[in-house]
Amino acid sequence: MAMARDATNFDPLRQNDVYSAVVLNNVADTLYEIDSKGSVVGRLVEKTENPQPNVYVMTLRKGIKFSDGTDLNAEAVKFNLERHMTNAQSVRNQDVKDITAIEMPDPFTVRITLKTAFAPFATKLTGGAGYILNPKAVQALGEGLQRDLKDAGSGAYKFVSWQKDTAVTLERNTTYWKKDTDGSALPYLDRLVFKPFPDENVRLTNLRTGDADALIANPPYKDISDLKKDTNLNVNEVPGIGWQLIFLNTSVEPFNNAAVRRAFSYAIDRAQVQQTVFFGNGNALGTPVMPSIPWANLKDDPFMKRDLAKARQEMQAAGKSTVKFALQISNASPELQQTAELIKDQIKDVGLDMEIQLLEFATVVANGGSGAHQSLALGWSGDVDPDTLYSLLYTGAGFNFGKYSNPQMDKLLADGRATVEQAKRADIYKELQRLSYTEVPFITYFNAPQIATTRKSVQSWPNTYNGYWGTRDLDKAWKRS
Repeated sequence: MAMARDATNFDPLRQNDVYSAVVLNNVADTLYEIDSKGSVVGRLVEKTENPQPNVYVMTLRKGIKFSDGTDLNAEAVKFNLERHMTNAQSVRNQDVKDITAIEMPDPFTVRITLKTAFAPFATKLTGGAGYILNPKAVQALGEGLQRDLKDAGSGAYKFVSWQKDTAVTLERNTTYWKKDTDGSALPYLDRLVFKPFPDENVRLTNLRTGDADALIANPPYKDISDLKKDTNLNVNEVPGIGWQLIFLNTSVEPFNNAAVRRAFSYAIDRAQVQQTVFFGNGNALGTPVMPSIPWANLKDDPFMKRDLAKARQEMQAAGKSTVKFALQISNASPELQQTAELIKDQIKDVGLDMEIQLLEFATVVANGGSGAHQSLALGWSGDVDPDTLYSLLYTGAGFNFGKYSNPQMDKLLADGRATVEQAKRADIYKELQRLSYTEVPFITYFNAPQIATTRKSVQSWPNTYNGYWGTRDLDKAWKRS
């Protein structure tokens, strides 16, 4: 399988990219998962009860073992959740920090009490803090867990090796707990090899020549029309919930000034980006709440149409005629570089002078976490709940790469979590969007479709509106000889 980037870190405490998650999805199981309809359902959890809105009683499936034969039980769940709870540096700490008690009435029951009701709690355990790793392996590996998952999971595949920038290799877990509809053992495949090809054109060439069986990423948008006609390939497209964004470091010049941030957003011609770079695929996007979450989406989006007059007004309000800044992007994607060049050309019309800095993907991600940037461009895999914004916007949250802090925004994010009724949550997130249009803590510009592309020999390849969740179903994929 040809991946868009190499993995960076396998420890869920630090894992903050989807490429590492693709590997984790096949080695480890999560407490919950997202089904094909976008609903949260149990994975390791067989049954969930809520005797009070802030209490979750989870009954685990019995008989599941980690690949070294150790039982996956309530003790393992408690151990993994407490790793995130007790480490403020965990990028998932914000998802579990309100847990006040974890009790184990029996070896396969976990009773979790939260400070208050938390509407998207189960959603947060479909990844991140929801990965359940073998406590024995975690303790044995120590810091090595970031690069090695030996004996750590209960998933369909066991970790073999990671050769940086070359390949991650997994092999079939013969004791995997899931069965197919006929009761036969899963997974079907003996081995998975994830190879990183950051250049989307090189990635596609490997698929076309048969050197790769499948893409773990969308193909180049310029080629999609032709690929759908290629008799050697399977191409399946569904709407996506992921989006492209530009993080603005609000703690330093020039983006510590909200007027400059608004000017930047007004000056982008999103429709031109969608047509020129993405060949009309996907959707231009200006809101931080996806239209695919219709109950929470605020349809009035002031940034969907480029407005140079307003951009210039904002620059004047900021007392600036020209602003220079740097945008950090991955150095290996022609598509991303084309996007950056086009945006650079668009925004210069209002006095925004952008230098494009090409760096390794892992460095861009690391700089986002440390704040060593003025701005940087990344993708966000999205979620079925607007609470996905908590990680991006709440003060000190794990993916708040813009170092944004606003008490009003924090309150809206906290209220959105603590409110159970969907209609009331909708009002909160619509107010949040109105505030974001004023504050512009980051810039969204494109909502990508999800396009699964494989050789014809590959069967039962999964595809969902978030392709990285879909990689949990590689246990059912098989290859025709």
